Amino acid sequence: MADWHGRTALELGQAIGAGALDPVALAEHYFDRIARLDPDHAIYVRLTRERALAEAEAARARATSGARLGPLDGVTLSWKDLYDTAGTVTTAGSKLLADRVPARDAAVLARATRAGLVCLGKTNMTEFAFSGLGINPTYGTPANPFDAATPRVPGGSSSGAAVSVARGLAAAGIGSDTGGSVRIPAAWNGLVGLKTSHGILPLDGVLPLSPSLDTVGPITRDVADANALFGVLAGRPSCDLGGATLVGTRLVVPTDHFFERTEAGVRATFEAAVEALAKAGATIVREPAPEVLAGRALIGKHGVLAGIEAYACWHDLIATNPNVVFHMVRERIAPGGKPSGADLIALKDGLARLSAAFARRLAGCDAMIAPTVAVDPPAIAPLLASDQAYLDANSLSLFNTAPGNWLGCVAVSVPCGGAKLPVGLMFMQRGGFEGQLLRLAAAAEKALAGIAKPVPV
Repeated sequence: MADWHGRTALELGQAIGAGALDPVALAEHYFDRIARLDPDHAIYVRLTRERALAEAEAARARATSGARLGPLDGVTLSWKDLYDTAGTVTTAGSKLLADRVPARDAAVLARATRAGLVCLGKTNMTEFAFSGLGINPTYGTPANPFDAATPRVPGGSSSGAAVSVARGLAAAGIGSDTGGSVRIPAAWNGLVGLKTSHGILPLDGVLPLSPSLDTVGPITRDVADANALFGVLAGRPSCDLGGATLVGTRLVVPTDHFFERTEAGVRATFEAAVEALAKAGATIVREPAPEVLAGRALIGKHGVLAGIEAYACWHDLIATNPNVVFHMVRERIAPGGKPSGADLIALKDGLARLSAAFARRLAGCDAMIAPTVAVDPPAIAPLLASDQAYLDANSLSLFNTAPGNWLGCVAVSVPCGGAKLPVGLMFMQRGGFEGQLLRLAAAAEKALAGIAKPVPV
């Protein structure tokens, strides 16, 4: 079969619509690749082969009769293992949930199925989605595909979702983002990752980490795919990306926080990308983002919202058999029980005020831009050998992305180059402006097309 696994989701859909590609053959092609390239099941923890082939056969019949459900009918997706899948074990990456078999699909999976998309299976993730690194000693860690010599972290928590796309084992993957869990693995795997606005996509049937921050988001090969999948998951038409341009746009580069811990190589790649955006017509403005620093201070005083809510969601279950849980996840969840109710109220109220102030700041520009992740993906072995190294690396992985969650933003990461390892460029805007941001990202993608980007090895 042709190299269909290297095509975008929309390209595959077009080929199906034109009669040049059989959805059943496409699904079988992916399953053959999964068998060869994921023999230890570190990327896919569970396949849904019977379901996928039935869905592909239905898509074939619709294509033959001219009754396709949309441009992605018959295209294959991977799903992070926290989306309920009827009749299939869904564990959030933890053996504590190894016997959990939901009766119904998550709402967004049901929407994708009604649009004709094919569910290949469930992808690996950080246990309970509580890390930006993607390490899971229980089910295995899918190695970053850009370094054949040294196994590096894939980014988390949507590790398998991103690697399934980067390795050509799915046309696109559905992840989730609570502190960066779509954008981090997208950036470190040379892909596009969309962090949607909180509440714009339903969380029904999605195992929680932090209900106040959890969001659904696609990881794709390009912005057009992210846009199309957002439309499917939202149950509404996707944004018109035609004619998207950077001419006349105002992009703000923050002068604080986002560059405090950024490595020199990542900063250099980012600045080269900024120059390309400016050449394409964007006006670049550099100014502080005081709301981010104020948010950090608030969190330092009252506690981490995601940690507090993760404790509420999972502590009692973890306490039943703590030794089954990866100790770094268990020990990071434990402090969430320390803040008081007064702390939680003060934290939520304070973040709401800062989110409103940040939204007013973002209303004055087309987007704020920064490196998606401050550092290149670190090697896995040293992080498993040292708890402190793990904690430091995890903090760095989340440093640039987490503010977008606790300040209520929509954000998207697009590849912007890199030496041997890919670097992501993050665009942020106030919540609810997915269409505006996706058009901007599509224009930026064109402007960055001439920059050399690493490829998987």
